[in-house]
Amino acid sequence: MALPMTETLEPMHRALAALFVLVASGGGLLSSAHAETTAQFDVTARIEPGCLVDGLGSTGHAGTIGTLDFGRDSSLSTASHSATTTATQAIRLRCTPGVNLMMSIDGGTHAAAGLRHLQRGTDPAARITYTLCRDAACSQPIAIGGTAAVAVNAANSLDVRLPIHGRLTLPGGLVPGTYADTLTVTLTW
Repeated sequence: MALPMTETLEPMHRALAALFVLVASGGGLLSSAHAETTAQFDVTARIEPGCLVDGLGSTGHAGTIGTLDFGRDSSLSTASHSATTTATQAIRLRCTPGVNLMMSIDGGTHAAAGLRHLQRGTDPAARITYTLCRDAACSQPIAIGGTAAVAVNAANSLDVRLPIHGRLTLPGGLVPGTYADTLTVTLTW
């Protein structure tokens, strides 16, 4: 027996309407097309041991460390004098405890024959030889351009003092006046 055409189309219309509702609501065929993928990536930072010179400008020049002042004496004196910059150090140096801090000191503006000299004004004949050392007894000299280790530990890491000591012996018979020199210290770590 053959059914009228409207009776066979009605169930098909209902099926298509249900399919349309299923597709329109996000179900059915579209649900298999939606995918979610995740991945991870690492973020890292490496902190190295080092030092910080407070007030360091963009030129890398830290300013004046301090003064190695041998004091005053008679022009006829042959006395020996010692001095240190430790107490008068003007820059603040902070380092990671245990960092390998090294300092090198040049020959100054009046070095000659491998020796450092204080000089009176512009007269190269008016000079006094002096020595730089790492210790107050001057048993550990700092050669021109040589390097010297600077100890950094937990006790001094926030205010590292450079161990710069000096010693000179006056030759006697000097022309009175101020004898001076300017040195450059280079720090590496």
